[in-house]
Amino acid sequence: MKASFSKVVGFWFTLMSITPTQADGLLDFTLFSPPEVSQRRLPEPEVSWLVRPNASNFCQQAQPKDGFVSRPEGCVYWQIQASRCTIVTTGQTTHSQLGHLFVHCLQAR
Repeated sequence: MKASFSKVVGFWFTLMSITPTQADGLLDFTLFSPPEVSQRRLPEPEVSWLVRPNASNFCQQAQPKDGFVSRPEGCVYWQIQASRCTIVTTGQTTHSQLGHLFVHCLQAR
């Protein structure tokens, strides 16, 4: 027995209307402009990306570093003199998460 396309679509919309939804903090599709070079503490940093099960703890303990920022499922720490940043995420991350951490890297805050 085949269900008609309109019935399937109707069922899907009904399901979506009764299913509670929550915004995922790791997904951010808003457009933004990169910080101007004058607003960057690290204008052209060397960037590394590490995957660790507990990213926030890794960043807290990492040395040497001049600062770090933690977000859900990831963090970034930096060295200003060396113009270097290390982005650390868990095994599951998003492009949005990487973008947020990279902007923190450029601004070193």
